[in-house]
Amino acid sequence: KDLPPAYPHSAHLHLNRTMNRLSSSLLWAILLLLMVPALANARQLIPQWKYVSSFPDAPGGRYDDMAFLDPDRGWVVNLQGEIWHTADGAESWVLQDDNDVPYRSIAIRDTPGPFGEVVWAGTVNTNGQSILWETRDSGAHWTDITHRISGDVPYGICGLVSIGDNVWGVGAYYGEPTVIRSVDGGRTWEGRAMQSRLASNLIDVYFKNELEGYATGGTDGLQSGTAVILRTLDGGDTWERVFVSSPTPDTQAEWGWKISFPSKDVGYVSVEYNSGGEPTAKVLKTEDGGATWREQWIEGSVSNAGLQGIGFINETTGWASGRGVTSVTTDGGESWTQLRDYSPGADSGQLDGRMNRFFVVNDTLAYGVGQRLYVVSGYGQLGTDIEIGVTPEIFSLEPLFPNPFTESATLRYNLEAPSRIRIRVADMLGRIQRHFPQRYLQPGVYEEKWDGRNDAGIRVPTGGYILLIDIGESMETKKV
Repeated sequence: KDLPPAYPHSAHLHLNRTMNRLSSSLLWAILLLLMVPALANARQLIPQWKYVSSFPDAPGGRYDDMAFLDPDRGWVVNLQGEIWHTADGAESWVLQDDNDVPYRSIAIRDTPGPFGEVVWAGTVNTNGQSILWETRDSGAHWTDITHRISGDVPYGICGLVSIGDNVWGVGAYYGEPTVIRSVDGGRTWEGRAMQSRLASNLIDVYFKNELEGYATGGTDGLQSGTAVILRTLDGGDTWERVFVSSPTPDTQAEWGWKISFPSKDVGYVSVEYNSGGEPTAKVLKTEDGGATWREQWIEGSVSNAGLQGIGFINETTGWASGRGVTSVTTDGGESWTQLRDYSPGADSGQLDGRMNRFFVVNDTLAYGVGQRLYVVSGYGQLGTDIEIGVTPEIFSLEPLFPNPFTESATLRYNLEAPSRIRIRVADMLGRIQRHFPQRYLQPGVYEEKWDGRNDAGIRVPTGGYILLIDIGESMETKKV
């Protein structure tokens, strides 16, 4: 407030100094509040995936799908015609079928029949022949039930999901996109070809309940077009487009691959590419239950084919993989860190770059399947009740010099292990002014210089700034 003219001049000066100190304190408080989520994520206990040694490596390089009925009973399939089953929580496995049928998808009825569990497996690349298989005795016998599908029959079934007596399948990534559905526990099925204005291929399907479901694929085939997400609110009788992606630079085409809904409001879709270059990977995210979606980029993950498998164990912690590298996020996809592949010989690293399906069994147990099978357990609903994945110190930072500076400041750090490095500069309001390129570095001593300029090359105003330094799964800060 302006002071009356009679107010002593010295009081003006004292008040100004007081307000300056309060403003500085307020700015620091705001900055700390802005940094709390990032620092909390840095300290968050990220679950550690463990290699399931009882399960063999995929003969063709990758397993394609899996489903678990409960912590003990689960099935895994691949394109080499194998169906594997465990009845003891992955302690041991039985090869139930090996008939050269290319299995792509699998789903389990949540209530068993009189002779055991009821399971369906979908195939691809059979030109519409032998695309749907079933067992009603926990896998002792598998039967081709393609003939039960009336109406439109898809060329293949890339995704399957089951809720009660309802079962849905979608496919394929080639040919006319079609949705099949059973409302009597798989006894009879009906297929409906998707209208071309909605999609040109379908790859995965997810249902929240018997009425609300989502399917993902592409708009114009695998040689052109973009990713599309469809929604139904009547069990699959009618579908609508709720999202079409923007074309990613350096790609010929893109399409949605897998769906993960860790909660009723938050969901994710991985995006695969057809590209001759190496575009940055991206995922699609909804925070309003699937009504609207937005794109998120995975800096550091680049390939000519994008992503396939995606899985979240809660709204913020998840993994995206499938084309050579797996990335992890703990802040809902806003930032990602790439993982080193698991090495059986060294028994180090996590997951592999060919993950195609993540399956959350319950609040404390999840599986991931790619070239191998992996498990994470004991995580807990809150995700902080058990110390999993604690890593040793792999780096050290030296003080910034000179500090304060006029021309440039140098950050020197020493890596004890191969690590991905990301450095950013934020002002005192938490706004990012400068992004340094992410790098994956081998052990050694390195330097990064900041010349006081922002991303546009303009010198920033004189004042205090914060260096945000991500090394591996840790975050450090330096004031300059």
